[in-house]
Amino acid sequence: MSAAAKPIYDPAPVQQEFHVCPATEILLGGAAGPGKSLALLMDPIQTQMIYEHDRWKRGEISQSVGWAIHFRREFPRLEQTIERSQRLFRAIDPGARYDSQRHLWTFSCGYKVQFGHMKDLDDRFNYISNEYTHIAWDELCEFDQEMYQYVNTRLRTSDHFLQKRLRIVAATNPTGNWVRDYFVLPARQGRKLLTRTIKMDDGTTETRSRIFIPATLKDNPDPEFRRTYEIELQDKPSHIRQALLHGNWFVVAGAFFAEEYNAEVHEVEPFKIPSGWTKFRAMDWGYKSPGVVLYFAVDTDNNLVCYREVNFKGLDASQVATKLRDIEEAAGEWDYRKDCSALAGVADTQIWERRGTLGPTIFETMSNEGIFWQPATKNRLASVQQLLLRLKDRSGEQGTPAIRFFKTCKKTTSTIPAIGTDRNEPELPADGGDDHWLDAVLYACMYRAATPKSDEAPRRRNRDELEEAREKRRQRQRAGGRFGYGGH
Repeated sequence: MSAAAKPIYDPAPVQQEFHVCPATEILLGGAAGPGKSLALLMDPIQTQMIYEHDRWKRGEISQSVGWAIHFRREFPRLEQTIERSQRLFRAIDPGARYDSQRHLWTFSCGYKVQFGHMKDLDDRFNYISNEYTHIAWDELCEFDQEMYQYVNTRLRTSDHFLQKRLRIVAATNPTGNWVRDYFVLPARQGRKLLTRTIKMDDGTTETRSRIFIPATLKDNPDPEFRRTYEIELQDKPSHIRQALLHGNWFVVAGAFFAEEYNAEVHEVEPFKIPSGWTKFRAMDWGYKSPGVVLYFAVDTDNNLVCYREVNFKGLDASQVATKLRDIEEAAGEWDYRKDCSALAGVADTQIWERRGTLGPTIFETMSNEGIFWQPATKNRLASVQQLLLRLKDRSGEQGTPAIRFFKTCKKTTSTIPAIGTDRNEPELPADGGDDHWLDAVLYACMYRAATPKSDEAPRRRNRDELEEAREKRRQRQRAGGRFGYGGH
């Protein structure tokens, strides 16, 4: 533990930022190559063990009760991390001992670092009675949120010094799942402390916090490593470059729209919609699952602008209609003479379904409130082709794309680039899950169908073309598996 001329571990600025961050939960995430895994491995040493060693040397404690655990979803993925720990931990403390049966390091002061895994959801119960002062999650996106939340309840200690240094830390490459929603979506640029107040049984309150610290290959201090790894990543398909080189959480490996959707082109700052533009809305209904109403404006060249996103869940038809009326009245989109919306609307056909024998349909209920709809054209292949056509078309004035989204439509702009590809049909995006925002956009595209140029006309591909497309998708998915989750 004595000082050396050259530090055993000399953290780069983004790694040091990670180590000193005081948030309750910290995610170091983004592109491959900045040194996330090394920072995660060394974090318990930097934030707890060195202090415990000093306490032990001063005689303040006989043995440390500090215990860190470092998780990967499957144990074979820990092999390189454990091998790295063999070199680093023994150099830091020659008296440190490693138990290969328990995958457990014990340092001279008694502080412990353990490696664990949870392949299946029920594996979380293997840690039910344990106490940890430091919990680290490597490639957090591979874990279920229930695993993460459950094991984090084991963060506890009776040591008053360590109680002030408890840590939950994680690192991962971009993926469009719960990790993105929890850490990234609330503050997409990162480095913003998100806090929430916890009410205690005695009436007092405590504060919990979480933060996303973005990191990219540029944060790696080794110029040769940066250049050689960038060459490797630059040679990959667009969606892999976006995720692993640029740390884009909203374009993921295997994404259907990866080649067409470009946030810099298709997402714009809100602006005042000119009075001469036609407006309409599109709805994908949901009650137990999320529902959404998207508002669109059509410019003089038939380009679409999605300018408003209204999300709802657990509301009945009357409540949603009231919500929309309030919004449209405030926006000057209500016809007071007729006491109804001034906008047309297109919606999923399920709102006309009469389930059971009693009560009005969703359509009837909303119509009674002055919110009218017409059935969406539900041809998934045709509607997807319409959206692709609009994403590709930038022939308007000054290269204006045929469809744009206000940056305030956050669920829409995060959903579309993260939608995967149908495993059985490479011509279609994956169906199901949280794709409600995509569905609403598809309804809108069919409602205001674009006229393709002669060389872009949507058509069914013949058998040979379909097989070629499938093979290209398989190649992308294999590349995504190789490069989408392994590098740090």
